[in-house]
Amino acid sequence: IAPADFGNRRAYGRYARAWCLDAGRESARTGRPRSVSVAPRGSVLMDVIREDVGLLSNERLQLLFNASVIGVVISTNTGPIREANDAFLRMVGYTREDLAAGRLDWRALTPPEWLPHDERAIREMAECGTFSQFEKEYIRKDGSRVSITLGGARLADRSDEQICYIVDLSAQREATRRLEESEHRYRILAEAIPQIIMVSDSERRLRFVNRYYEAYTGIPSAEIGARWAEAIHPDDLEAVRAVRATGGAYQIEYRLRRASDGAYRWHYARCQPIDDGGPANGWLAAAIDIDDRRRAEEALRFIERAGERLSQSLDLEATFETLFDLVVPAYADWAFVTMRDDGGGIQAVAARHSDPALGDTVRSLYGVDLLRSDSNPVLFDVYRTGEARIVTTLRPGDIASRVSEPLVEIVERLGYGSLAVLPIVADGEVIGVIGITSATERRIYTQADLPPLLELARRAGSAIANARRYAREHRVADLLQAAALPRALPAVNGFRFDAYYQAGRSEARIGGDWYDALVIADGRIVISVGDVAGSGLDAAVTMGNVRQVIRAAAHVDADPLLMLDVADRTLRSETVDPLVTAFVGVIDPVRRTLEYASAGHLPPLLRTPDGALVALSAAGAPLGCRELTKSESQTVALPPEATIVLFTDGLVEWDRDIVTGEDALRRAVEAGTALRGDHPARTLVEELLPPDGARDDVAVLTVAILPSHREGRSSP
Repeated sequence: IAPADFGNRRAYGRYARAWCLDAGRESARTGRPRSVSVAPRGSVLMDVIREDVGLLSNERLQLLFNASVIGVVISTNTGPIREANDAFLRMVGYTREDLAAGRLDWRALTPPEWLPHDERAIREMAECGTFSQFEKEYIRKDGSRVSITLGGARLADRSDEQICYIVDLSAQREATRRLEESEHRYRILAEAIPQIIMVSDSERRLRFVNRYYEAYTGIPSAEIGARWAEAIHPDDLEAVRAVRATGGAYQIEYRLRRASDGAYRWHYARCQPIDDGGPANGWLAAAIDIDDRRRAEEALRFIERAGERLSQSLDLEATFETLFDLVVPAYADWAFVTMRDDGGGIQAVAARHSDPALGDTVRSLYGVDLLRSDSNPVLFDVYRTGEARIVTTLRPGDIASRVSEPLVEIVERLGYGSLAVLPIVADGEVIGVIGITSATERRIYTQADLPPLLELARRAGSAIANARRYAREHRVADLLQAAALPRALPAVNGFRFDAYYQAGRSEARIGGDWYDALVIADGRIVISVGDVAGSGLDAAVTMGNVRQVIRAAAHVDADPLLMLDVADRTLRSETVDPLVTAFVGVIDPVRRTLEYASAGHLPPLLRTPDGALVALSAAGAPLGCRELTKSESQTVALPPEATIVLFTDGLVEWDRDIVTGEDALRRAVEAGTALRGDHPARTLVEELLPPDGARDDVAVLTVAILPSHREGRSSP
């Protein structure tokens, strides 16, 4: 209760005195001590006591003395203590017998270093009648010391005596000591923990960080309040501010920059209120480095995703695009792939930037010798040693010394901050490198980034090597296919032949399909179409062999069943686990008939002049296993203006739904629109397949039976 709450100073003093007396009576009645908080300046109370002491009866004065709230003494200026209550005697450890024997002297009780303070109080009291309270110590009877607060006033009728109050500060000092000890232990604990510890006030202003935080971020504790955001990754800062703004407890993962190398590492932070019993008067937060764990989790997901995606394509360009999909922007702002050319030079063959606006700039690197030949840059070291290299920080001078002069400006536009260079190894040889680049210093590569990136490079190396091998095989198979397919189709009166072949584009499905038509010695025409199971060079070679065997057998005996049986026996004698579907037909141009047999092949379609469709089906197992089942041949008439359409399964299985594909083919043939042009086979393929073609090879052969007065024309 402050003096301003009362009408005057004297009324306040009387109230405070009455409060002390009431507390004393209560203490005497219950036998338990009472504590009373008196005025901020005890001299107010003492003024009233001094002014009214003459009015107090001995009984009331005794009550004040005996109140076990504060110590009260009456002493002389020279030192002897004449009167003292029990509270004071307990403070100094003396008995009332000691008091009666004159053994209590405030000068003797006072340590020498405190006596000047007492002398000042005596002078002040001589001038003003009171003296301001001050802290000091007394020497107890057992030699120990007790801290007290002392205040007093001169007795009105005695100029050399005063009445003083003494408040024991032991409990307060002990509480303060324990608090300081607790805080000291807390600080020791906070400094000993190898994680970040932060304490903020109720407004989230940082007031304390441990030395680990200072060492990690490089920000002095004295500046942390203003600079705490500097250490947080710019991409995570908004999220951190958002959880802090909620005003409650939170947990969050974010990246902190490590001062020793500038790398950002992931941390898990948890913040809790210091006082859970009411409104928070402060917040305690701890942040633990989880970068290794998070990198391991991300690396596992990354490697799984990389392995799955890189194995999906055998096209070299698609493999590069998949590689960039995985690393840009997840690991890099831009990336490039270099490979050795036939002359031993190192050229960029693919690149991508995370900013689409720089697409043209990054593509300008293609086909250019990216490195200076007169230097010893990182990329040359990777090619030479096969070991990954990291350049933590790239500087302008580094670019000028490592990149050929025309490309310095391009690289500067793309940006540079840090670089990781990974070898692409195939069959024990470094065939290229992957460069992963940050455009700014916000992303700095360290050795911790290498494990998932090296695994990516290893898988990319396998995928690139497979794509290159497939590209070579594709070229060879194309040549074999071109050599195996007829260069020209027969020109026979009354018939018009047309054919079209398209290689598979999105899978390694090339080299196994064929079509053929030849005129034998007796004037009959042998037509065939087939599909070798498998793909690549083996399929192309097998296809060529089967086609040649059928041709050879046709010159001996143009029986469809016999030709297929000869091809079956030859195939089984030369190939392990062969499987080939085929259809062979023999056209008699005089009788206008078609005798045919099938080896498990999709039945060709015969469109009659009235638009009806006849499926040319016949029982027979594929080549390679014809001895297991019975085969048969069929004969069908070929009326004028009819058309035969022979095809392989690539035409009807382009979306892996053969039923839908066959229905679409039947509708197209039945409509006949595609068959009326000069190139019906190609028109039919283009009408049925998507623009990017089929996954599998497609071979189509059409035979149009013309009216007897028209001559046939053929187109390859």
